[in-house]
This record gives sequence, C-alpha cells and structure tokens, in this order.
Amino acid sequence: MCILRSFATFSSASRLNLNKSKSEIYFNGVQNGTVENIIQFSGFHRGALPFKHLGVPISSKKLTKEQGLKLTDKIVARIRGYGARYLSYAGRVTLVNSVLSTLHSYWAIIFLIPYGIMNKINAICMNYLWSGKADYKKAPNIRWDICCLPKTEGGLGIKESKSWNKALLGKYVWWLAKKKDHLWVRWVSHVYMKGKNWTDYKAPLDSSWSWRRINYIMQLFKQAYTNNRWHNTDVSYNVADGYDWLRNRQSKVQWRYLCWNSLNVPKCAFIYWAIMHSKLLTKDRLLRMGVPVTVDCEICGVQLETHQHLFIECAFTQTCSTILQQRLRVRIRLQDLVGWYSDGRTATKLQKRFIGACHISLMYEIWKVRNEARVHGYVRSPSTIVEHVLGSIKSRCLKKNYSTLSRKDQT
Repeated sequence: MCILRSFATFSSASRLNLNKSKSEIYFNGVQNGTVENIIQFSGFHRGALPFKHLGVPISSKKLTKEQGLKLTDKIVARIRGYGARYLSYAGRVTLVNSVLSTLHSYWAIIFLIPYGIMNKINAICMNYLWSGKADYKKAPNIRWDICCLPKTEGGLGIKESKSWNKALLGKYVWWLAKKKDHLWVRWVSHVYMKGKNWTDYKAPLDSSWSWRRINYIMQLFKQAYTNNRWHNTDVSYNVADGYDWLRNRQSKVQWRYLCWNSLNVPKCAFIYWAIMHSKLLTKDRLLRMGVPVTVDCEICGVQLETHQHLFIECAFTQTCSTILQQRLRVRIRLQDLVGWYSDGRTATKLQKRFIGACHISLMYEIWKVRNEARVHGYVRSPSTIVEHVLGSIKSRCLKKNYSTLSRKDQT
C-alpha cells in the first residue's frame, strides 16, 4: 500500500504514469495467499528471477556461466565488425581500452564476476590485439601481463580485468569504513556483522557466495586502511587508486616518454614499443620458434637478422639515419637516442619531441621495408623513406597550435 501510494505521488508530481501491463513484482519468503492478495490489489504481474534490467541480468544468486556468456558475446560482437577487424595494432589497443574494457566495467561494478568469465574476457582481448579475431591459437608476441602494465612501466595501459573488478568492488569496503548511514551498510551490519568491526569480521563458510566474495575483498583491502582511513589520509577511495594499489608495480622504463611522445604516429609508437621489448618476429626469434628461415638480414643480406642488427647496425638503417640527421641538423647515434631524449640539456621540449618522433617513424619504416623485402623482394631507397618520415611528422605538427612557442621552436 505504501509503495502504491508513493507511485501515485510520483505520478502526480512528474506527470509520468506507471504502466502496470509492463511492470512486474518479485517476492521472496512470502506466503502464497499473501502473494495472491498483493497481485490482485496492485495489478502487477508476478516476475521470476533472473530478469534483465539496463542490459544486465538481475539475479539473487551467483552469476552463472550462461549469463556470463552474454557479456562475452557482446564483446565479441564489437570485434566482428568490419572496421574493427582491419584496425592497426594501435587502433586495436584503443578499442580494447575504450570499448571492450568499458563493457566489462559496466558489469563489474554491479556483479562479482567469476574468474572463469574474466579469464575468457582476457583471452578475447589478447587474441583481438594480436590477430584481430576473438579466437587465436598462437602464442602472443608479448605476454598479457606486460600489456596490462601502465605505459610508464613498459606496458600499453590496458586494464587487467581481475584486478579491475576487485578495485570496483573496493567501494563496498569504503562504504563500510566511512558511510555509517548508508542503507547497504546498515543492512549488512544488522544481518551479517551484528555490530562487529569490519576489519575483524570473517564470513562463515555457510554464507552465500556473493557475501564470501565481498568478505574476501574486505580482507584484501583492509591492509590499505589505517583507522578506517584510505592510505591513512583524508582522501576518498577511488577505483583508479584501488587498482594501482592492487597491481604488481614494476620499475619505470627510461624510454617511456620517447615512445609515447604526442607527435608520434600511434602505429609507429606501437612498433617501437615492441622493438624495446625485442618481441618483433625477426629471424633470430623465428629460428628459436623452430620456423625454417634463412638467417641473413632481408635488407642487407649480410648478418643474422636481430633487433640489434636491423634497427641499429644494418648498413641500410645507418644510411637512412644519416640522411635523416642531415635534414634535421642533429648528430645522434641510434643506440644513444633514449639517453639523448631523457637529457634535458640537449634541446627544447618541442625539438626533442619532433626529432624523437622522426626517429621512431624511421624505425617503423625500416620494419615495413624489411617486410616488403621478405614478401615482394623490393627495397625502397633511403631518401624516399626519409622524405616520407619527415612528411608524416610535419603533417602532425601542422595540426597543433604552436602560437605560444618561441620563434625558434616555430621555425
């Protein structure tokens, strides 16, 4: 009666009327006679769990495998689109971060997603990144845990689904620690914890799966709380901080700013990232994998094709680098590029970004020339490659607003 009166008050205030033919009512622990009286009086249809609301299944029990497949099917549907299949590696990274991870986050903020479903989500994202398909049987070029590291630590900044789900559920711990008047906190304290401090509470073995999982998150996150304060500060908990606290931190790589320079062409930056991990499929790696190939460099045909030879020592690469440095009026050895870029005394910030972007674009073109030589037996001239490199970086510069720069930098 109180609920119907509330609906009537809302309708009179908002002019929005309730459609009883499209509304359902759900019961739990109510006698059949009472259920029939409520249905007859309210005019609602009786619904059954699970049901779908805002695109996700609502259930009082653990998320089943069949319900979890609906999430993976939505992710796969985004991948099977014509445009998504033919994106570059850099485009796939963007799609994984902006679309696929967002779909997972929408569910993860509502559900405790079982590990089996999250493992499948990780596999789909990894397969798509390296093959453009949801199913891929070969081993990836670079391990997924490395791809999930922040860019400053040598990764691609992709969110790892298991840790991200835990970080999203860390909000419940924050509610228990701070929001004493929260309805959910009051209900949990009355039904489960019965006045105990949340840091000392442990869920009994006969409690529901969902409550045991929430209790696991509580035990995990209580290490980050001191006197019910997140990191012993007055700062509120947020998901990004929780994810950063959960993950395994690595040391920062020296080449991070050179690789993710704002002037870099994204596909060139991705190839340079793979070069710095020595994970491109050069002939020395193919030989270690058992692939029968000739050992000579595809471009010069003199030495064994390795990352060190192809991108630094090869005579063709050295010629291209010499021509590029003459055009840029600088003298930098390729093996010293990272150290030169990190040194703040060498040039202005814009000059370093421009010169660094040109060299990374050159390495991308070297890899492209190597593949062209392998497939078509054709090698472009060094001067043609350098002109293409300078043209691509110049076009990116012209799209930016440099009106506030010095005259030297503008020139």
